[in-house]
Amino acid sequence: MTEKSIDPKKVEEFLLLNPEFLSDNSHILNSLEIVHETGGAVSLIQKQVEILRKNYESTSGNLLQLLEIASTNEDIFEKTKKLILNLIVCKNLTEIVSVTEETFSKEFQSDSCKLLFFKDNPNLPKGRIVDAKEAHKVIGSKYNAADIFCGPLDKKESSYIFDKKAEVLDCVLVPIKNSECPGVLAVGSRTENTYSKENDSLFLEFISEALSKLIERNNF
Repeated sequence: MTEKSIDPKKVEEFLLLNPEFLSDNSHILNSLEIVHETGGAVSLIQKQVEILRKNYESTSGNLLQLLEIASTNEDIFEKTKKLILNLIVCKNLTEIVSVTEETFSKEFQSDSCKLLFFKDNPNLPKGRIVDAKEAHKVIGSKYNAADIFCGPLDKKESSYIFDKKAEVLDCVLVPIKNSECPGVLAVGSRTENTYSKENDSLFLEFISEALSKLIERNNF
């Protein structure tokens, strides 16, 4: 008399409908074997332990990544707060330009920082006003007055915004949206792929808005 074969689908359905079966009959788990990727056989419990360990390692890695991101964001927040507080006590546009450029170079570890403006204004320091038409010809493909640019610069663009000695390869161009003093905050690095629009744009937009308000207040 031949044994009647069992339909695997019915076994699967039974276990899914009765999830407590294996826990109530734990002796079965030790007798079940699963072929391991390396070719050996392990018990179902061992396999579950292995899966749990992998899940734990993956979760731990994600948690560490989140903690690292949180720490970086906290550091950026503290530096941004310090910059804004220092800008608030500035008495004129020259001080605003100086404090901003110095803070990005020292606190944010940028290789170069420049505040440039596209409209003549006697209250701005020398060397910070550029011709709007010329600027459009040189950096028009990278800069616009509405959005932040993050990415590489060629030698001509780098020299125009910063200078030849700066040797900037990667930069962020942040528009300063001010009707009387429209301009750009340019932050540069000698290392490629330093800046990311996804990671850096939020705090830079905030700084840009603060600069616009403070420039308006001190434009006299």
